Amino acid sequence: MVERDRLRLHFAEPVTLVCAPAGSGKTAFTAAEVQRSPLTTAWVTLEPTDDEPGPFWDAVLTALDLAGAVPADSPLAALAAPIRESRDRFMPLLVNALATLPEPVVLVLDDVHVLRSRECLSQLSFLLLHAPDTLRLVLTARSDPALPLHVLRVRGRLAEVRATDLAFTENEAGELLAAHGLTLDAELVRALHQRTEGWGAGLRLAALSLQGREDPDRFVAEFAGDDRVIADYLVAEVLDRQPPRLRAFLLRTALVERVCGGLADALTGERNGADTLATLERTNGFVLGVDGHREWFRYHRLFAKLLRTRAERELAGELPALHARAARWYAERGAAVDALEHAVQAQEWDLAVEVVAGHWFELYVRGDAAAVRALASKLPPDRLERDAELAAALACAALDVGDTDAAEFHLAHAHSAPPPEARRRRYLETLALANLGTARLKGDFEAALQAADALLAEAATHAGEDGTREALVRAMLGETALWAHDLERAGEELRKAVALARAHRLDFVAVSALSYLALLDVMVHGPAEEEGHGPEAIELAARRGWSDIPQTACAHTALALIAFYDLQPCEAARHLEHARVAAARLRRRQLDFVIAHLDARMRGAAGVPREGLRTLEDFEALHRHRGAALPHEQVSIAAMRARLQIQAGDLDGATATLAPVREEPWVVVGTATARLALARGESADAVEALERSIDAAATHAVSRVEAGALLAVAHDEAAEPQKAQRALEHALALAERTRHRWPFIELGRRMEDLLKRQIRAGTAHRAIVGELLDTFADRAPVARHVAPLLEPLSEREQAILRYLPTALSNREIAAELFVTTNTVKTHLRSIYRKLDVARRREAVERARDLRLLSSRR
Repeated sequence: MVERDRLRLHFAEPVTLVCAPAGSGKTAFTAAEVQRSPLTTAWVTLEPTDDEPGPFWDAVLTALDLAGAVPADSPLAALAAPIRESRDRFMPLLVNALATLPEPVVLVLDDVHVLRSRECLSQLSFLLLHAPDTLRLVLTARSDPALPLHVLRVRGRLAEVRATDLAFTENEAGELLAAHGLTLDAELVRALHQRTEGWGAGLRLAALSLQGREDPDRFVAEFAGDDRVIADYLVAEVLDRQPPRLRAFLLRTALVERVCGGLADALTGERNGADTLATLERTNGFVLGVDGHREWFRYHRLFAKLLRTRAERELAGELPALHARAARWYAERGAAVDALEHAVQAQEWDLAVEVVAGHWFELYVRGDAAAVRALASKLPPDRLERDAELAAALACAALDVGDTDAAEFHLAHAHSAPPPEARRRRYLETLALANLGTARLKGDFEAALQAADALLAEAATHAGEDGTREALVRAMLGETALWAHDLERAGEELRKAVALARAHRLDFVAVSALSYLALLDVMVHGPAEEEGHGPEAIELAARRGWSDIPQTACAHTALALIAFYDLQPCEAARHLEHARVAAARLRRRQLDFVIAHLDARMRGAAGVPREGLRTLEDFEALHRHRGAALPHEQVSIAAMRARLQIQAGDLDGATATLAPVREEPWVVVGTATARLALARGESADAVEALERSIDAAATHAVSRVEAGALLAVAHDEAAEPQKAQRALEHALALAERTRHRWPFIELGRRMEDLLKRQIRAGTAHRAIVGELLDTFADRAPVARHVAPLLEPLSEREQAILRYLPTALSNREIAAELFVTTNTVKTHLRSIYRKLDVARRREAVERARDLRLLSSRR
């Protein structure tokens, strides 16, 4: 015996039911509990011969008498078991006699499931419903007896102990094995517990089998329902006790891991599968429900193994046909993995190929390329090579995990034998996906776009449309166009992909497309898009439990860029780390480059340029053998390396770094060259470099702002103040729209002086100038003399002024006043001009000095 303190019978309710399959330990548990109880116990172990009122009640009365629960003068002592003529009167007499007992008594009816006669069950039901306070009934059974248990539950008069309660925990299993003198490693105990699912008889029989063995590891590894000792028990106690029709049902339905009514009907050729399964679960035939709707069931692992072993022996000639039935049933319902498993076992190769070709995309579109390859690995190689669509699908799966050799092998077969017309469109779209995947690894994006467009144009001429497939194709086209720097095409394709993914509930594709859209937004619009696609992608992934999937890397990268440009370094570092972790699993060279480039720039901004240089070196070392570097990647790395070298004071090194790319028509080259010229005091050369390259920044928001701010500094140092003012005003206009701040801040005191002069000269962008000066300035308050207003404030301006001392944002002020955010910004510019200030804080101080606002308290 193993003491299990978590299980206790307190006999607080009139009736207790201990119900579990054979070998669960019902009798041993109940015996231990009644022995522990101070109450007198009468015990009746029922046999099939007791299924008559006379023998049954005679056994009960005898047990009560032998237990010493019946005094000599008790009416119960005089009561006899009923004969045919006294059966109608017996139950009231028994209940009344029990009520006269001086002390409570526990009556255990062990194996009550053997009672099947209507008369016995009716009489026992009467006793359950009318049991006096002096009686505690304990029933043990392998299945729920046909008694009014539901009535007792409603009345709160029933306690229940079920199979899940009696199942041994892992620790209890260890104690049971130790009680048999076995000392096993924790891993072996765990494995044995998992195989038996805590079934008491299984654990005990395993313990008996293990005694004297020199190879317990091997025994536990092989231990299953076909082990001789276990098999003998299950055959004798469970399988052979079933009627022939039910036995046939068990053998055929055990071929699948999980079974429902429809699948059972397909396997057996009958129409009562659901009812049979529900009955088996209710009668504890080692059948367990696996969902809350009682639709799907499975067999206990040991019992399932026994059934399959028996099926192989008794149904050998029928098994291929049974597996084929299961395969077709699964295939009709889109369960590709299960369908293929049974098609392979049936050696139905045409069906197996059809299953993989028809269902690989459902797995791939959810990011499970490994499952696609696992499916195909079950087919004979010659069957794979003869199906062009399947070969193209396998090329996609191989490319998704970076296996270019396997991809090229499969693509060769994909071009060799095009499929029939009915599958032609699917084949061409799959081939387009494979080409795009190849480009993603090799970096030949423009050629990939052309090839994909040609394939998709041909696909459009064939019948059949698949919105799910088109969603993925559009997402990959958008990603490819983004890395090819065709930003307009990228936005168009990605937006179509998101719409299609939402329409077909392809959240995995939606997360990926939204992530790339987020990066595109920042490239084109800057931090102004902070409420856009990035948070949407991350929130959608979180709702689906996908927070850590690689497809969120782009979204986190975009949010890191937004935070960095908008002067939020801690937030930028947090998102960058999320992006780095996600991208490490995605293995996209282009995305890794964006992350490394931003990381290097942030390290430069933090004043540690040499750490930024090491970041670039680490990226190059990691990707030295991972696909070809694109021209823009090489140029951008050279430009960033030069910037960091300039910051570190290595001007000669920067000159050498820029030399190979100096003629490239990229704005990053122009800005890096200009920085080097300014560092050398060559302002005219800086102006020339910027004016030559500034048109290349037309589609990249941060580059336009950065080039404009640098040009203002260069003109100023070239003694061209009016040109400096115009260049700065243009840069400020862009920054106000896009929320870029860092390109100004990184230029230091030179930019601070220019901004102050811009205020004095008169700027249309006082709000952003004020924010920038706040960043530069010491936050200590500045003493101001009180001067009269340049012009009275309007009524609306006075209303907005009253909100300025609060913590409300412009958007929140607009909501309070029921106007647009742009209207608030327009009024703020007018307020700043009339108060002759540049910042919100100065406006509040000035208004208080003029008594337009109440003073602080």
